[in-house]
Amino acid sequence: MGGFKHENEEVNLPERLNIGVIKYFWQSSPYNPSKKNTIPHFLRNIVVFKDFSDYELYILSKFIHERTYENGEIIFKQGDLGIGFYLIYYGNVEIIVEKENPLSTSSADSMEYSLVTCLENKDYFGELALLQENSIRSATAVAKNACKLIGIFKPDLDELIRVHPVVATKLLQSVSMIIAERLYSITKEVKILKYKLSKMEQLNENEVK
Repeated sequence: MGGFKHENEEVNLPERLNIGVIKYFWQSSPYNPSKKNTIPHFLRNIVVFKDFSDYELYILSKFIHERTYENGEIIFKQGDLGIGFYLIYYGNVEIIVEKENPLSTSSADSMEYSLVTCLENKDYFGELALLQENSIRSATAVAKNACKLIGIFKPDLDELIRVHPVVATKLLQSVSMIIAERLYSITKEVKILKYKLSKMEQLNENEVK
């Protein structure tokens, strides 16, 4: 008669359940919590990837590239064709805007450089390149110190769409959310600037009177 064996009866486990093999696969798994330096673990700590499952982050990590930069090394220049979205694994990156000075009489000194922001660990930039065809970089990105970036490029996204459309859709949703947040932030700053400008104009009018 079938049923559960008594606890005192000997149970022979199949060899394929060898604990050593199980331990090996657990330790080598990207989901092992002791593996704190893996790309999936890093992505888990980025807010825009909060809706990804562990498996989806593991899949995404297979399409991601890593590279280290030295202090002062240019990541991309203003006017370059944008092909990638970057996240800072460690280090700092400066975003600089170049503009021509119309009052300059020397071609050597005709360009002015303005620091827009300094990004740090877990910050991201260049996301527009994944959504826009032939996207042109609107600023220059420079490593402020030794840093490591991870990035996903347009060809990687195209391949991800082909083989893992669900993960690709989530990535595009995340990138769209980043762009929406940046647009909201810019709109808010423009409103503040317009308000300050109107106040200055009122003060000038009062002084004239």
